[in-house]
Amino acid sequence: MKGLWILGAAALVLFAACAASADQVTDAMAAANAAYGSENYKEASTQLQTALVGVNQKLIDLLIAAMPEPPSGWTAEDPEGLDSSAFGMGFWAGLVVDRTYYSPSGSSIEFTIAANSPMLATFRMFVSNPMLAQMSGQSGMEKTTICGNDAIKEFDDAADLNILAGNATMISISGDSAADQEYVMTLGNATNCDGIVAIVE
Repeated sequence: MKGLWILGAAALVLFAACAASADQVTDAMAAANAAYGSENYKEASTQLQTALVGVNQKLIDLLIAAMPEPPSGWTAEDPEGLDSSAFGMGFWAGLVVDRTYYSPSGSSIEFTIAANSPMLATFRMFVSNPMLAQMSGQSGMEKTTICGNDAIKEFDDAADLNILAGNATMISISGDSAADQEYVMTLGNATNCDGIVAIVE
């Protein structure tokens, strides 16, 4: 996931000015309405895209605020957010937020929320039938339930937990090694999945 943030960092700076305030969003919407009324469809499209970037940034801010606080004894880096659909990232299209947590032992635990991403369809298929994951070579996957939602955990050679929250939101928690599974589950159980889903669905 860290490579995703490197790819989008420069573009985020570019979009920051137009996504800074709700006033700029409403201004862009008003400009789009005026352009559409005068049949300037190109300008209307540009202004609507500007407004969408601003709205999505507000959603990203809310998702970041909904991420769990570091449990007692843990630390965490500042969270990051990305509207990947604005950058044509295909498979990752959607809103993505990420934060790295550090357990008391120093293990690095990556926490990612992906909303409205096309990859969710594949994940949902695995959740409904984990045997499909094994047939595709993804051995060690096991279906479980976290914060009232279906999830798949893989703790054989890794410490990966993927939660399908709601209909279009995936929460992924990954440790450095299988030894981090306790920390992954701790962070999963500290997550307000319903609160996250309510933001984007």
